Amino acid sequence: MSNTEKTITITWRDENYGSVSHSVAFRAMGAPLPSETEKKKIVRAYRNAGFELNFNRQTWIAKKSIETAPATLIQNLENLGYEVTNRGRTPAILEEAKPAAPSPAAPKL
Repeated sequence: MSNTEKTITITWRDENYGSVSHSVAFRAMGAPLPSETEKKKIVRAYRNAGFELNFNRQTWIAKKSIETAPATLIQNLENLGYEVTNRGRTPAILEEAKPAAPSPAAPKL
């Protein structure tokens, strides 16, 4: 087992056009590049969260349970030991789950 930190950057996308509607979608990039065994675990995590790969758009799309799929995905990846970064059009459920930023300290007089 390597001591290298594993990260996945999820870039959330609006894929609600054409034949796709009422969905949530993303593309991902992992670092370091995962092994074949690790790739299979990652794909299993995507599918267990309700996402399927749309080969035409090269995007993972969930058309069902769109309210819970993003949070389930993040939890699945964290359970595999990944630090997850969200970018792009982040779903509202993930924005709401962010810890509140600490309020700035009052200026010292």
